[in-house]
Amino acid sequence: MMRRYVLTALLFASVTAHGMATLRVGEKVLSVGDSAARVQELLGPPDVRSYLHRQDGSLPSDQVSRGEQWQYAQDGKTLIVTIVDGKATDFETHSN
Repeated sequence: MMRRYVLTALLFASVTAHGMATLRVGEKVLSVGDSAARVQELLGPPDVRSYLHRQDGSLPSDQVSRGEQWQYAQDGKTLIVTIVDGKATDFETHSN
């Protein structure tokens, strides 16, 4: 019985860390494909901005960075918005 609760809790935790295709911001909705300008219009400037690199840790030769991850602290959670080529490609929420 206890094992079932542990497995359920682990499953729930893994689901909350996966990306989302849309994100509700008050009365408005952000969607994958929305511009970085739209993200900042609804969420403001990010609290933390980090740059995406290739898996070997190096930057691609044809650009400065593959993309960015913008982090926002909200109500005890961290919202991470991935931006690639000026468009939102993923939204993740992590509990702090």
